[in-house]
Amino acid sequence: MKTTQPRQIDLLIAKIKEAVREMKLPSEYDIRIYKNVFSCCGVGGLDVIIEVVGPQEKKIKEIDTRVASRILEFCEKEGYEMGHHSFGQLETM
Repeated sequence: MKTTQPRQIDLLIAKIKEAVREMKLPSEYDIRIYKNVFSCCGVGGLDVIIEVVGPQEKKIKEIDTRVASRILEFCEKEGYEMGHHSFGQLETM
């Protein structure tokens, strides 16, 4: 998810955390939220990364879809410009 202003990221993360609490996830699943902000000649990369961790990929996709839906709903309501949503396995190097 992309935002256009740094203050939007903190508000968006608070809304994501609220949505996650309301979802009452099974204890074996966890949602981790990261800010992806960098600066070089100004601020850029105003993204929010949401990592869903758990044992079953089907359930992870379901949780991801529910969270993304809530985020999109909130951003539309607030008039936030949205980037894109993608789903994929986390790759680390």
